[in-house]
Amino acid sequence: MTARRKDPNTKYYYFIDIDLYSRQIISWDTDTQNNVDFSELTNGCYRVFLTKGQYAKLVKQLDEARS
Repeated sequence: MTARRKDPNTKYYYFIDIDLYSRQIISWDTDTQNNVDFSELTNGCYRVFLTKGQYAKLVKQLDEARS
């Protein structure tokens, strides 16, 4: 997960970006509502928002798969 310190009063969004053509995860991250940027998504890409628990499990499995 992201190493930055999180403010308990701020709502965070957890998401993954998927290339629909190749069915590959392009990136994953967390950010606040004001900082979530959709301009970086290209045609054929889709952002999926997850709960904090779903995101944590996914990132853990992705990190283990890279090892």
